[in-house]
Amino acid sequence: MKILYLSTNNMVRSILAESITRKYMYMDIKAASGGSDPGDDIHPVAYRVLKDKRYSCNNLVSKSWDVHYGWEPNIVITLCNQVLKRKCPTYVGQAVHVHWGLDDPTKKFGNMEENIKATFNILDERIKKVMDADITNMDKETLRAHLKKAAL
Repeated sequence: MKILYLSTNNMVRSILAESITRKYMYMDIKAASGGSDPGDDIHPVAYRVLKDKRYSCNNLVSKSWDVHYGWEPNIVITLCNQVLKRKCPTYVGQAVHVHWGLDDPTKKFGNMEENIKATFNILDERIKKVMDADITNMDKETLRAHLKKAAL
């Protein structure tokens, strides 16, 4: 099962989600992320939060969603409202697509590290809910409903 997380800059939210999902590799889950307008690198505070929580940062880089042509994800989760205004790449057409809109934690008022930790916790909880079920054997409609329910 391949899961692709999309955002605008691929610097915080989608990077966090990719790293969190990697811990389910033993379930034959593969994760990737990309952005419509990728930044230069992942956000340094997001990197620090992942390291502090002992999550893998290996090969995590901000990248365009275009690099995933041919990868054929089973699930595409958009994490940013702005990315919905863009035309998603054609390769997401066959995937189950859901939107988990989260505000950019780097643009919120307050302590940036606390904001990014809060976003991490939301994503970690949602991804755990997704992985608590046998998603590899769900039909598309059941899978879509399960993914949406995980965001509630």
